[in-house]
Amino acid sequence: MYTVLFAMLACQASVALAAFTLPVVAPAAAASLGVPATLVGYYTTVMLVGAMVSTMVAAGFVRRFGALRVSQVTVIFATLGLFALPLAALVPAIALPLLVLSAVFMGLAYGPPNPASSHLLARVTPGHLRGRIFSIKQTSIPIGGALCGFALPLLTERFGWQGGALAAAAACLLLTVALQPLRRKMDADRSPHAPVLAGGLKAALGLVLGHPALRRLAFTAGVFAMMQFCYLSLFVTFVEHRTGLSLVAIGAALSGGLTVSVFARMLWGWAADRFPPRFVLAGLGLGMSASALAAVTMSPAWPYAAVVALAVAFGSTATAWQGVYLAEVAREAPADRVADATSGGMAITFFCALVGPGAFSALNAATGHDETGFLVVGAITFVFGVAFLRRGRPAAD
Repeated sequence: MYTVLFAMLACQASVALAAFTLPVVAPAAAASLGVPATLVGYYTTVMLVGAMVSTMVAAGFVRRFGALRVSQVTVIFATLGLFALPLAALVPAIALPLLVLSAVFMGLAYGPPNPASSHLLARVTPGHLRGRIFSIKQTSIPIGGALCGFALPLLTERFGWQGGALAAAAACLLLTVALQPLRRKMDADRSPHAPVLAGGLKAALGLVLGHPALRRLAFTAGVFAMMQFCYLSLFVTFVEHRTGLSLVAIGAALSGGLTVSVFARMLWGWAADRFPPRFVLAGLGLGMSASALAAVTMSPAWPYAAVVALAVAFGSTATAWQGVYLAEVAREAPADRVADATSGGMAITFFCALVGPGAFSALNAATGHDETGFLVVGAITFVFGVAFLRRGRPAAD
């Protein structure tokens, strides 16, 4: 169980590190590329479109090629996405197409890890540990983000943001090679002649949409993911504009929040094993809404400690809900269709989430106020948090 857990954690952490690279170095990258830093919101939207598509087809690839092989390929896609970033600076004439290509590669990398890891973990994890084990696996996201937030600003200062992106790409490539010895054992259940696409999309979505508990979980997760990606994509740019703090200082605050998120995810996983998971999910929704409303009051008068505290609040809520959600999906799904249920649920989640960062940037541009996005997304998560709390006893409990 633990070998599977840590292999999947490493894969997803490397993909997260890659996905967070551009948001963390956005101010420096925007200056050299000649584009506004807020464009990163649209980059994240394109990435989520790719993630939505790739997660819908992931179950078929897992059955045919094995969950570990699928995970290795996602890390390779993340590597290609990272390589495209410095290439955009090197060839300004095609910078925008290369940024779009990078976002697409990141999306192809970001979607399949959850179905792949859920397939393996559901097979080896006892039911009474499911919330904790799935939540520990999901610490991969804040671990990758924290590594990115600490290392990328320092690498950017020393080698430029292009050098930082290439260093992250090299780390991803090395992990792909290091995982190869585990493939025979972990992918022993693969079916080499299983269909990859036939009926996969319809079956995965049909399973989730036709199952009330899975459907409720998927749309609640979509709203939570909307907040998560708005925060991760635009926090650095928002804080720099509001406070004038340095990229290194803001990156350290972001990393601090994501480091706390590692422990918060394990705490929420333990709580979901002990108490009704809907109360845990409701509390997370209300917490991330409160964090968004607090962000609206940010100004140059804020002490640095307050910026760190806000990052911790976001990290403990907006980036800490996934383990509880995925454990519930694995519990509600038929035993032999966990990958399908996870693929369908994550496709709906990504579909809801992909409008978040782009809409966030568009709302700010339309109103001329950079707090508008946080106000709107915070209000939506508040409504869903209250609704989940007040629902009598959904099947997701």
